[in-house]
Amino acid sequence: MSDLDIYDEVLDFATKNHLIDVEDKLPVFICSIGAHLFNAVNKCSMCDFDPDDYEDEPNAFTIPYCPLRHENRPIYTPMSKLPDTRIHILMRGIKGSGKSVLVDFFLAERSGLLWSARALEGIGFNTAIGPNSITEAGMFGSVDEDGNITGRPLAREMCGGFLGFEEFSALTDSMGKDHSVDMKNQMLTSTDNGRVNKAMRSGWVRYNTRYTIWAGTQPSRFELESGLDRRFFIIEIDMDSEKESIFKAAQARQSNMNTDDRIHLAEQSSRIKDWFVQRQIEVMCDPPTGVYFSDNLSEWLARPEVRSFESDLFRRLALGYHMMQPKWEWGGKIMLVDLDDRLTDLLNSSLRMRRNVMDADLQLIRTTFWMKDMPKSTLVKEVARMVTMGDYQSARRWIEETLVGQPWYSEFTPQKEGRGRRGITCRFGPKTTPKEAAAKKQIKWGEQQ
Repeated sequence: MSDLDIYDEVLDFATKNHLIDVEDKLPVFICSIGAHLFNAVNKCSMCDFDPDDYEDEPNAFTIPYCPLRHENRPIYTPMSKLPDTRIHILMRGIKGSGKSVLVDFFLAERSGLLWSARALEGIGFNTAIGPNSITEAGMFGSVDEDGNITGRPLAREMCGGFLGFEEFSALTDSMGKDHSVDMKNQMLTSTDNGRVNKAMRSGWVRYNTRYTIWAGTQPSRFELESGLDRRFFIIEIDMDSEKESIFKAAQARQSNMNTDDRIHLAEQSSRIKDWFVQRQIEVMCDPPTGVYFSDNLSEWLARPEVRSFESDLFRRLALGYHMMQPKWEWGGKIMLVDLDDRLTDLLNSSLRMRRNVMDADLQLIRTTFWMKDMPKSTLVKEVARMVTMGDYQSARRWIEETLVGQPWYSEFTPQKEGRGRRGITCRFGPKTTPKEAAAKKQIKWGEQQ
């Protein structure tokens, strides 16, 4: 069991179930599970849950038992900070492209590979597929007139577990509603560092949560503004007429499976589920003492096509990858995070998917304003209108992280006669216009421009 190569086994299981176009996607989910486990090793000693409270009052604002609780010290603190290594996944594809298939593949009740009947007893992970719509109070909690936290908000209930959404819009749609005006901020902090912290008229809602989100979204609803794009690993799911035909044929083959094949798959599913539970036990009972990233990985992360804020996402992917190797050999040791052929292929394919999705907005802005100069204040307004749903702060961040550094984009302060503030001008196209180039050629030695 411990020698099972979970990457090959899950892919084999998916292939026998006639899933298509999943070779570069399933490993990301497995890495997310590994990153989730590493995050528990590193951060769950800081947990504020008290199981004794639950025994005294079953409806207390806590969970009955969590297998991720421990009293060990953190093992990974870069720059004296305690990072969050969870990998939240967002699958982008048109309706019917198979996003929900992947969520169900791991999280569906009883059939999902990560589902455990004994999760509430601390054996296996707690898993759930979220509702089609949810309010801020339902997701993160509220307080009554006496200042006591009411209900069992989903973010708290799923602490230490995996929460799936067939459509991410179940969360994002609530962000614009009056009764959920703080949903965006709570999503940012809870997915980034695990903290929920909001002040209400009658009291505070404060707690830590370590849930991991896997969700799908349609291209028309892909609006990860205000920093959510930093927190989600993006998977692109293509669907054209040819692939749709292949998908339908695969569904037909799956429906017509004989009894022997179904028994074999049931046995394989059970074997995979047992492996995930065993790996959870191995990691929590015998955790690594530290982590070291190899020079090879550092060189890959330093590639120019990997943006600065993305390097941490790929570093988490590498961490999760090594947490899910066939043998658990890092107990009591420093875990070496190095490149091998499979991880290299996974990093490259993940980078391509992310670029295809994230650069769609970049191409829109480039095409719209090509060969134009405009004040930066105007550009901020346009980016807010076209990309970040009216969020000016996010628009400024998007410009700095996405536009700045592109060979066809530049910023400069134009020469101006007389008084008045000289604002920054943004240029789309060659950094020097033909007219400016000609003017420069006329400048003689010793003259000032």
